[in-house]
Amino acid sequence: MKLLSKISYYHFWLSAVVLGITGSMLFFFLRNEISKEIQEQLELQTDMVAHEIYMGRTIDFPLINITKGDDSLMKLPKIFKDTMIYDRLQKVTEGYYYFSESKKINGQPYRIMVMTTYIGWDNYSKAIIYIFLSIAGLLIVLGTLVNYFISRRIWKPFLINLKRIKAYSVSSKEELQLTLTNVTEFKELNNVLIDLAARDKREYNALKEFTENASHEIQTPLSILKTRLESISQQPLTVDIARLLNDAKQATIRLSKVNKGLLLLAKLENNAFTDVQWVSIEAVLKRNFDLVEDLFQHKCLHVEKHIQSKVVFASQFLMEILISNLLTNALSYTPSGARIIFSLSEQLLVISNEGEPLSFPESKLFKRFGKGATDNKGNGLGLSISKQICTLNKWQLSYSYEKHMHRFNIHF
Repeated sequence: MKLLSKISYYHFWLSAVVLGITGSMLFFFLRNEISKEIQEQLELQTDMVAHEIYMGRTIDFPLINITKGDDSLMKLPKIFKDTMIYDRLQKVTEGYYYFSESKKINGQPYRIMVMTTYIGWDNYSKAIIYIFLSIAGLLIVLGTLVNYFISRRIWKPFLINLKRIKAYSVSSKEELQLTLTNVTEFKELNNVLIDLAARDKREYNALKEFTENASHEIQTPLSILKTRLESISQQPLTVDIARLLNDAKQATIRLSKVNKGLLLLAKLENNAFTDVQWVSIEAVLKRNFDLVEDLFQHKCLHVEKHIQSKVVFASQFLMEILISNLLTNALSYTPSGARIIFSLSEQLLVISNEGEPLSFPESKLFKRFGKGATDNKGNGLGLSISKQICTLNKWQLSYSYEKHMHRFNIHF
């Protein structure tokens, strides 16, 4: 849930709860005040009736009941209650309040009861609820909308800056530019982000320079080392020395591949490849397979192809590396005489190969040197580079193992 929506959501329910509580308090307060007012009115009517009796006047009114008796009437308490009386004209039962009090008038005890009608608390509550709900609904809706648009205006610079930060890269030549705001907290956040971006750019440039220098410095001694090893291999050697020399040559080749792979990963992570164009995956797959077809035949691998035409907007160089890595992986880890399947459709590229289950956790498959292999089949970076290329192009590279088949899927 977005921040503005969340604030509006809490504001809505808080307003509803507060208005609900105040509405209930208002109803009970009005009920209490109205009851007091009715009681005072009935007490006044009782005094007026007593005065009329004192003056010797006859009282004949339907809502007044006068009982003349002995002194026992004077012992009865005052009574103020509500009751229900059937209205014959309207044929409904209506609510009434009555007040009963004993008074001694001209030396004679009287019990006077006066009554008055009222709307009824059901009608009171309905009227209050209707009015209150209308007011509450209007206040909640308008309050929520006003709060949303005011908050949206206040948070607008933050949202603009957030979009700029998402689009910003330390590899770009431009500095991070943020929208100015008069909110103190946003000002502090902008200053922190600008300072952080500047430090990240300095560290990126330093790391880039170090990587380039390290690559150059490593390649030179590696080339010399490979040349010297090649020269030594031309001399008469014993079997043991020849074996050690071959191990040294393989180690230098592997070190060279690791160096190139790490440099490629560093460039991928910094999105340094801008040579994007429309690339035919069908053509790239065919071209890379032709280069290693002899190796597939040497291992007696049974290759099945189900290839359709598919074009993507990506770097030609990276597509060559991606397909080459996946083909090399399938070639390296497929037993002789086993089956390999290539499948390409509009939405999916699948490279499957038969083989034993993984000897390490699947979570380490796409990590750098994650497999922990001790053989020399690869440099431990092929699948990690493939994963990074797919991430850069917003594709999804996934792995599964079913029915003795390793399956690598690329969802475009």
